[in-house]
Order: sequence, then C-alpha cells, then structure tokens
Amino acid sequence: MTRTPAECVTKSDIRTEIDRLDAELVAVLAERFGYVRRMAEIKSSPEEALVPERVDEVLDRVAAAAVEAGLDEGLARDLWRRLIEWNIEYERRTIAARLAR
Repeated sequence: MTRTPAECVTKSDIRTEIDRLDAELVAVLAERFGYVRRMAEIKSSPEEALVPERVDEVLDRVAAAAVEAGLDEGLARDLWRRLIEWNIEYERRTIAARLAR
C-alpha cells in the first residue's frame, strides 16, 4: 500500500516508500537510457555528443518542472547535469568505438 509522507508514522514506513520510489526512478532512468543508447547509434561522430543548446534547454525545463513540483531547483539541476554529463561521455565512447571498427 502506497502512503503519502504524512501517512507514514514510522521510520520503516518512510524507508519502504523511499525504496519503492527508488525502484521507480531506476526503471525510468533505464527507459531514458534506452533513448540515449539509440541516440549514440544515430549520431555519426563523437563531437555530436555534446550539444550545448540542448543541455541548456533540458536543464532549464527540468529546473522549471522542479520548482512547479516543489523540488529544489539546484538539486534538480545538479542531478540532471551529472546525468547529462554521463550520457555525453557514453555517447562519445560508443560512437568512437563504432567508428574504430
């Protein structure tokens, strides 16, 4: 049974809900990564991995969504910046490896 934060009365209740949400986050990140993997297949050179305008667009959109949802904007930007950096490096490595074959 899913509980709201206010409905949690014990630390165990809270940990159970956090664990549930962590599992959901992992599933969503795995789905997102499928698109990153596909993008790496479509791009033709490692230099294409970084598109600064796109990075800015994503960070701004995520920050706005965070504020609307009541999440700290700085936290959202930091998390997504790290996610994007990892994805860019993944794309660069993947594309370079494909071209080296």
